[in-house]
Order: sequence, then structure tokens, then C-alpha cells
Amino acid sequence: MNILFLNHNPERYGTYFRCYHLGRHLADRGHTVTLVCASREATLGTTERKEGGLRIRFLPRVNLATYHTGHTLRMLLNTHECLRTPMDILHSFAFPLHPISFPTLVTSILKPKVKIVLDHDDMWKGGFIDQHPGPVRLLYNFTEDHLPRLADQATAASEILIQKFRTAGLPASKIHYIPNCPTIRLDMPDKHAARAALGLAPDDKVLLSMGHTYTESLFALLDAYSVAREAVPGVKLLFLGKMHISDDFKARMQPYEERFAPDIVKVGEKPPTDVPRYLAASDALLLPMDDDPIEKARFPIRFGDYLASGVPVVSNAVGEIKRIMEAHDCGYTAPVGNTAAFGRAIVHALTDEAGRDRKRDNARRLIAEELNWPAVAARLEAVYEKTLAE
Repeated sequence: MNILFLNHNPERYGTYFRCYHLGRHLADRGHTVTLVCASREATLGTTERKEGGLRIRFLPRVNLATYHTGHTLRMLLNTHECLRTPMDILHSFAFPLHPISFPTLVTSILKPKVKIVLDHDDMWKGGFIDQHPGPVRLLYNFTEDHLPRLADQATAASEILIQKFRTAGLPASKIHYIPNCPTIRLDMPDKHAARAALGLAPDDKVLLSMGHTYTESLFALLDAYSVAREAVPGVKLLFLGKMHISDDFKARMQPYEERFAPDIVKVGEKPPTDVPRYLAASDALLLPMDDDPIEKARFPIRFGDYLASGVPVVSNAVGEIKRIMEAHDCGYTAPVGNTAAFGRAIVHALTDEAGRDRKRDNARRLIAEELNWPAVAARLEAVYEKTLAE
């Protein structure tokens, strides 16, 4: 079948990873998939890359603000892509946003034989939408509430997001759980070799937090790290990723960096091929979370990578992540809002030899049985086949 994915993100950011890996594995199953997204770099041009049966179209991006820019321009270009591309399925990700909702609506009218599938993998209404100006909030709330009426099927990355489709009026038979999965291979580098390559001593205790963006949970992490250092002096904390934080956050973080220098290290962004080395070199992987609707609904891609690494995961988890970690006993959790408990969980992860092995095995089993892209792509293929047969 011919499938078109619409994604508002730039390459290698946010939901792009969800689209890319689903598209790649659907292509491996013999389908023709086109992924339309924004360019990673600022440009007025459109480029294309082919990876077997997956074709990726990178549309213009204009840097007028910090994050994803040129949405309105891409709304028009996405509409053009939808009308020019032969397809049986249009799968619209982050569908409340106007660069996605408008071309989806136009496709439903001008190409009525195309099946429409909508995807939720972030909390928009009641979450990210509240960060937009009033008129934009009204538009996005409207599209989230009403566009599902056009959907032939829907997919979601968490139980909370499945409930959003139910609230919009979709029957349960049309809503499908499509989780995110690891993007790294299970055959991780040797820990000692990874440390030697990164200049870390064999006996160092190393914590790693991976990600580009941080919210108030950054300071829950730093306070928990302070607690952990009381039991494990000299433990290092590495931040892997761009660290998009405000000047206020930088100022608030500085005293921690000064107090614990040189043990807090901002590694910066590294090529995807280098990420496994940082994971393998670590003793525990930290996933700080906020007690808010956005965090409760999401399934961060890095969580899957953490599970795949074989390194203990520690989180003050909420929502979907808390459900998975506790149901499968695949990590160390602490109550959100309790930084002392978060710190103790870090210490436990560093010292609990038997528990570490058990949780690692449980994580690997979960990935082998459920959270892997080939299996999830096969599940998504069945959704498409179902709607095409109706």
C-alpha cells in the first residue's frame, strides 16, 4: 500500500523519530511510505532522501523563533504534498496543529477514497496548546475536538491519549495503542571500551540524563543528584543533548555546576552513532519528569533507548512511564515531587546488584515481546489493512 506520513517536526526532533521508525519498518514490509517533515536546518528549499521503500521529504524551515518555525508555510506545502502524492493511507501525526489539520481536512474532501488515520503522541489540548496565544489555542482545541470525526482509524502512544480519542467520540474499535520503541540496537558497546573512548575512568560512578529540552523537572534531577552524592561521593552527572533551557534556568543551574564541579558535565549533542557509547558507559540513566498532563501522557523515545541499553533506569515517573516501569519491574521509581526519594532511588540503582540484573532482564523481555519497531509496525500494518477492507 501507499502511505503518507505528515509530521510537523524537523528531522531528528520529537515525533519525527516515531514517524521515521514506523515508516522504515513499514517499508521493510513491502509498503511505499512517504514521510513529510521540516528540514533540520534553516532553508527555503525542499530536499528529499530515499531509504529503500521510505522516501523522506524535507520542507522549508525559517528560523523566526526558538522552536519549529514556518508552520503556516508548511501548512500550504503539506497540502500540496497530500494532493500530489499517490496514497491509500494518510497518517497525520500531531493532528491538532494547523500544518497537519488543514491538509488532512483538504485530503478528506478532495481525495475521499484515501483513508485518514490520526495520531496522538503528545498532550496538546490541556498541555502544549496552553503555551500558545489565545487565537491559536482556540483553533488547536477545535481541531483536536472535531477532526477525529473524519478519522477512519486512530493511533496513540499512551492510555491517556487513547482516552482523548474516546472523549472526541471515536469508538474503541477504531483506536489503537501504538507505543514508541528503542531507536538503538540491543548489542551495546562494552562498558570498559566505551569508558576508555570517552575518557572516563573505569571506577567512576556515572549518571546520564539524555534529552534536548528540560522543564522544572531539571531541578528535581539536580536536587536528587545532590542527595545521591551524600551516599556516593564523586558520582558524575552527564547531560547528553542540546539542553534547550532558558536564561533563567541556566542561572538556576549554575550554583549546582559550581558546587559539584567538575562532576556535572554538559556533553552536548552527539551523532546518533555515538549515543550507545554514552549509554553503555553509564551506571544509571535518569529520566526526570514533572507532575503535569504533558508528562503523564507522553512516551519519550529516550525511555525506550534507556530500556534497551541494559543500564538501570531511574525516574520520578508519572503517567504512562510510571505504568510501564511498575507493571514490568524494569526500573527504579520514586514519587514525583519527592527529590529525597528520587536521590535514594539513584543510590539504590547504583548499589542493588541483584535488582539491577532482574530489572535489566525484564526490560529486555519487554522490548523483545512488545516494544520493538518491527512488531509495532506489523500492528500498524494490521490497522491499515483493517480500514482499507471496510
